[in-house]
Amino acid sequence: MDTTMVLNLVPLSISLAALVVSILLPLWQIRLARGGNHLPVVLDAFKETRSAAWFAAQEYVLTALAEEHAADCGHRGLPVRARTHANTIGLFYDDLGKLVAHGMIDQTLVIGAYGTNIVRLWDALAPYVYTERRSHGLHFWIYFEDLAARTAATHPDLVYADLRLRSRPPRQEPDAVGPG
Repeated sequence: MDTTMVLNLVPLSISLAALVVSILLPLWQIRLARGGNHLPVVLDAFKETRSAAWFAAQEYVLTALAEEHAADCGHRGLPVRARTHANTIGLFYDDLGKLVAHGMIDQTLVIGAYGTNIVRLWDALAPYVYTERRSHGLHFWIYFEDLAARTAATHPDLVYADLRLRSRPPRQEPDAVGPG
């Protein structure tokens, strides 16, 4: 190869490298920005599930709903108090499920944070949801159902193992600090 040809290849190589960087850099920046924009949504979700209303709704759905109301009444047929508790749970997980299904937040974050409660709550509400769907032909809480299916397929223990979460059992002696 002669010197002129080599000298012509150098600017071409530099131009190609600059083109690749100019394409990849904005894609990387968009990906970073996209994740950062969703952090407030995730933090709000965490805050909502620590409220007294959330705990009351969860307890009611898991322990009293089926005892007090037959599933054949559907969601709309529930009295106001029962429907309010069902909505507190169902609307939250349906919205969270939308974010997961559309790739806005990582499903392992949701599964790791809420665990099998997603499945337990879905199982408690599913008979009412299915009655509602049959009666009105809607895709009622379809994202909640998808989130429950994803959670059932990916147990939280797998999420924790993939993250390599560590444990710190309580100390045996009050003054013991342990190695290192």
